[in-house]
Amino acid sequence: MRLLFLGDSLVEFCNWQNRFPGHAVFNAGIAGETVAGLLADLPRHLRRCPDPDRVCIMIGANNLLREEYAFLPDYERILDTLGTVPPPARITVTSLPPIRASHLAPSAVARVNQGLLQLSRKKKTSFLDLFSAFHTDAPTIDSCFTGDGVHLSDLGYAIWSGCLARSLRQES
Repeated sequence: MRLLFLGDSLVEFCNWQNRFPGHAVFNAGIAGETVAGLLADLPRHLRRCPDPDRVCIMIGANNLLREEYAFLPDYERILDTLGTVPPPARITVTSLPPIRASHLAPSAVARVNQGLLQLSRKKKTSFLDLFSAFHTDAPTIDSCFTGDGVHLSDLGYAIWSGCLARSLRQES
């Protein structure tokens, strides 16, 4: 299976090929990327990985950290563009993890994730609820992150990749 990962540093900093050794993995994560930036870069990513079987997206953390909340229309355009690429790839929208940033309202991530869930349902994509998995699968939320409260630890990536692997198995 050809897996295309799209997103920001949370995607870029993971060695997805090691986590999914039986697949051809293309990591198109870019540190600092925003939803608008991914939308602009999407044609380049699709040229780099034509005909993916699965596209896994996690984007929006940088928007949230900058307190830019009106990014769902651009996110929808990303999903629309991916939906027109033949043959149609299965798309997985991944929720944001429970980011630890003191300037964010306690409900900010949950509100964004609710919007992502609604968008995922509207576009008939898979939705991977990483936010909840970190609350249920980790001994503590903090153990899923590095010291900055944003970037993921090895445990955080293990939980994410485990959730995605289960999702891939269920949909096969």
